[in-house]
Amino acid sequence: MAKKVARRAVRRKPAKVAAAKRRAAQERARAEVKAGVGRVVAEAVEGALRAEVTELLGRERYGRRAGAERKAVRARCSGCGADWSTRFVRGGSYSRTLLTVAAAVELKVPRVACICGGTVPLEFATIGRYERGWGELQERARELAAFGLSLADSRAVLAWGNGQPAAASTLCGFVRRAADLAEALRRGPLARVPAAVLLDGVWVTTLEGTGEFFADRKGRRRERMRRAKVVLLVAYGVDPAGGERWVLDWERAAAEDEPSWRTLLERLRGRGLRTDAGLELVVHDGGSGLEAALGTVHLGPGLLRQRCVFHVLRNVRDAVKGEGLDRAGRKERRREVLRDAAAIWQAADRGEAYRRRAAFAAQWDAAEPGAVATLGRAFAATLAYFEALERGRERGQAWEMRHLRTTSALERLNRDLRRQARRAGAFKSDRGLAAALALAITRAGRVPGSGPGDLWTEVLEAGLLAG
Repeated sequence: MAKKVARRAVRRKPAKVAAAKRRAAQERARAEVKAGVGRVVAEAVEGALRAEVTELLGRERYGRRAGAERKAVRARCSGCGADWSTRFVRGGSYSRTLLTVAAAVELKVPRVACICGGTVPLEFATIGRYERGWGELQERARELAAFGLSLADSRAVLAWGNGQPAAASTLCGFVRRAADLAEALRRGPLARVPAAVLLDGVWVTTLEGTGEFFADRKGRRRERMRRAKVVLLVAYGVDPAGGERWVLDWERAAAEDEPSWRTLLERLRGRGLRTDAGLELVVHDGGSGLEAALGTVHLGPGLLRQRCVFHVLRNVRDAVKGEGLDRAGRKERRREVLRDAAAIWQAADRGEAYRRRAAFAAQWDAAEPGAVATLGRAFAATLAYFEALERGRERGQAWEMRHLRTTSALERLNRDLRRQARRAGAFKSDRGLAAALALAITRAGRVPGSGPGDLWTEVLEAGLLAG
């Protein structure tokens, strides 16, 4: 008879921990981690500051002045004016708070004194004078602004790590530093002259003064502001062989008129944008102001002007009437007309494009004469890219027509700028507008010299350092 085997005892799962208890335990652990991080940050920063003082004085702590090398240093006594290292000694320290992304730390910043009794003001490389937010906190604030977060939301995100909400004005100052990069794009010779340039305007809302003043809730005298539309005229460089795009220059203007475009084009010409330097084609939307400016600013012989195909198609769509059709029918009619019109520019050469245009006219002239006439008025100006392709072959390069026909590449920049505008509601200064442009440019990867694998935040900070 088989021997009976004892049944295994039922293994029960441990009792669940209450959510409140788990939360409390995690908060205690997080507080310990935070305190530990704060100590590590403080030790690292204080160590770096002490090392800077040692380098300045040329001797370690407790080292004698008599045996040290006498040399002039990058500091001067406020009393006697001496700048010799052998006259300076360590003078204790003072406390200051420093906000980092991970923690708010209390630092002991070393002092330096002169043997005459005077103080020696220092400019440290590790932390800036009067700088409450460390570099990484400033970078994080600019990154959050580029993602479209408001100042209030950015304060909440940054305070989660260090527990010390920064003032909105402080964060605004961090973000506006990006304006330096936007201004740098308008200075100096062009490092690279593209074969094709896209020109277009981006409309945004700003606040401008009215000249009227009022007292706010705290009794402060404030100027009354009003909303105003302004346009950023942007020039994009394009490499038609590889598709690389970057911002060449920009101009703030009240309208897309001839004087405003002329200002931008003349500055670009002065910076080296000419046909003898490699420019072949300019793509534009056909605006009268830009057309007039291109006629007065000579960028060199043989310059091709390409009318943006996308803008022409949009005009054709708007010209479709769909008479006798209901709303759904008119929508379908527009779709059909646009499909047939867009196929024209898929032609392999200029002759085939004209044949396709004739077929389009024959098909739609009776039903949609306005759309056919609209396309016909602008058609010849939309075919300059065929000659540009031929010039590319003469250079031994295979240019892609999709990089030469439209200004659609600017749409990504337009979207990012509109997101910045929604975050701000309205740009309150030209510097704030320039900062938004810089954030949009770097996030879209349109800074000159940046590669496809470069992290946009690193490109932004490198550009600010270079500026």
